[in-house]
Amino acid sequence: MKSVASQWHVWAGSRRELLQTAVLVAVAAAASCGSVPKTHYYTLRVPSPPASHDPRSAAVLGLERLGAPEVLRDDRIVFYESPTQLNFYQYQRWSSDPATMIRDAIAHRLKQSGAFGEVLLLPARDPADYLLRGRLENFEEVDFDGGVKGRVALELTLLRVRDRKVLWSGRRQGLGAVEGKDITAVVEALNGASEKVINELLPSVVTAVEQDLQQGVRASP
Repeated sequence: MKSVASQWHVWAGSRRELLQTAVLVAVAAAASCGSVPKTHYYTLRVPSPPASHDPRSAAVLGLERLGAPEVLRDDRIVFYESPTQLNFYQYQRWSSDPATMIRDAIAHRLKQSGAFGEVLLLPARDPADYLLRGRLENFEEVDFDGGVKGRVALELTLLRVRDRKVLWSGRRQGLGAVEGKDITAVVEALNGASEKVINELLPSVVTAVEQDLQQGVRASP
C-alpha cells in the first residue's frame, strides 16, 4: 500500500503533467498559427480591515523594499519538486515579483490600520520616524513533504530612525493547502498563506510603535 506522502507525490506529479501537457498543446496550436501561447497573470488578494479615517498618531513609517532570493525577483510562479529541485510555470506569472506584491500588501494594510499619519514606500523625499525592513524568504508551491501547499515565509524588523534602535523583529511562515488541480488553486493557497503571515506580523509592528510613542510622551518634560 502506498503511503499518504507517496500518494500526494503522485498526485502532484500528475497535476504538473496535466498543466505541462496543456501548455504543450497550446504551444503546438500556437506554432501552427504562428503565434505564442497566452500568458496568464495573477495577483494577491489580501483582505484588509476597514479603513480608519482618524490616524491615532502623526508618526511616519517608511517601508523599505523587501529583500528576497533571486528566484523571487522573477514574476514566474515557482514550484519545488523537492527541497533542492525547483522549476517555474513559464506561462503562469504574477502581476509583479512576489517581494513587491507582499510589500504593497503590507503598506496597504498599515495605511488602513490608522496607526500612522503616513506610510511611505522608500526611497521617498519625506523623512520617516520609523523604518520597517524585511526579507521574503519563501513564496512558492511545494510539492513534497506530505502534500501540495503554498508556502510563504517573511521576516520583518522595525527600527526607530533617530537612533537606529531595533524596536521589534519577527518571522512567520504560512502554509496553505492546494485544494485543486489547476494553477488557480496554487494562487489561492498562496493568498491564504500570505494573509496568515501578514495578520500575525503587523499587529506587533503597530504595538511596538504605539509603545515607543507612549514612552516618548512620558519621558518628555
